[in-house]
Amino acid sequence: MHLCIDIGNSQVKTAVYSGTRIIGKSCWDAIGRPELKDIKKDYPNIKNVILCSVRNDNPDLITSLRENFPFLLVMDHETAIPVKNLYKSKTTLGNDRLAAITGANNNYPGRAVLVVDVGTAITYDIINESGHYLGGNISPGIAMRFRSLHEFTERLPLVGPRDDVPLLANNTEESIISGVMNGILFEMQLFIDRIEEKFRDLVIVFTGGDAKYFDKKLKNTIFVDPDLIFTGLNRILTYNVRQK
Repeated sequence: MHLCIDIGNSQVKTAVYSGTRIIGKSCWDAIGRPELKDIKKDYPNIKNVILCSVRNDNPDLITSLRENFPFLLVMDHETAIPVKNLYKSKTTLGNDRLAAITGANNNYPGRAVLVVDVGTAITYDIINESGHYLGGNISPGIAMRFRSLHEFTERLPLVGPRDDVPLLANNTEESIISGVMNGILFEMQLFIDRIEEKFRDLVIVFTGGDAKYFDKKLKNTIFVDPDLIFTGLNRILTYNVRQK
């Protein structure tokens, strides 16, 4: 049994796997000894753990994991992965991006896949038909764009996302919503169109908490997979356990 821990910019998510099947998921603002105690109580057969974090290392969490479980893999740029990583600055590559690409390759072997992760930041990543991760780009997420308009101006209000977004707005609040939400949508559509010109039979997968605002508004066929990063983490953990 495996435990996958994904520490993002705003939340901590965990998934417990039996083989390739998720049997339990949780989400917290933070994770520490009490949360680990609860996980171990509910799933006493967990043997292997992978920790993926976009934050600074938490020595106490790592110590607690090593005390409670037989094998811990702390994912970093040196972690062995079952895909070829062609990213030049590997030390600065987010582990969550690499996990998502690994999950995409697991779900669509032999296919080129574009992964769009819509969270605190919006990341676009490509893995080709040969299982080579080619890179991608990073763009500000929804909340970041709304906050920046509010915090870097004197009078613009802080507003949030909506599904019903006008193309042309006639008041300031809706103008901000239209600018942010349509701006992201147009960015996504153009980037996807350009990538589709380069890769035949491209698969497009959206993940992340804010994917719901865009996947049905694009003209392309989009697959939504909220567990894509977990799929990749479980595959990476399995790959490393077999090499022990």
